[in-house]
Amino acid sequence: MNTDYRLVRKSDAEALAEYLKAVAGDTDNLSFSVSDASEMDRTAEALFIAELKSTPSVFAIAITDGVISGSCDIRISGRVRTKHRGELSIAVRKEFWGTGIAQHLYEFAISEARERGVKKLQAETRSDNERAKAFLLRNGFQSEGQSPMLLCVDGEYIDGEHFGLVL
Repeated sequence: MNTDYRLVRKSDAEALAEYLKAVAGDTDNLSFSVSDASEMDRTAEALFIAELKSTPSVFAIAITDGVISGSCDIRISGRVRTKHRGELSIAVRKEFWGTGIAQHLYEFAISEARERGVKKLQAETRSDNERAKAFLLRNGFQSEGQSPMLLCVDGEYIDGEHFGLVL
């Protein structure tokens, strides 16, 4: 298995749209559903990437054997009072779970974020997502509180938990 890590490019739009549909179908732990991802076509993804490039945000992808296998998004505001914080989200295709891709993506993206002046990372996850919570804690994040009704999946409200890491 050969995996490369890099920042997303406009030319990745079609592959990114396909990847988002795949990961949305793999789990209910993401903030978007398969139907949400299905609305994103190549044009919409190209616009998303262009908009992303106009901010200090980091969007890293892992490419394994020619396929996007994972992503790590650190959203950074361009606003003066909040540009020191980044909102972290990571997703990996189910067939690549447990391979270390999430860890490598995180390390790549956090390095980019530090270069862009990020001083604190924040993350949210479902309260019942033990795998994500263990990942965050293993990487130095600390719990910062609960978030009732973080997600609504198939009409069921699911509580979440906030995590933070001062870099």
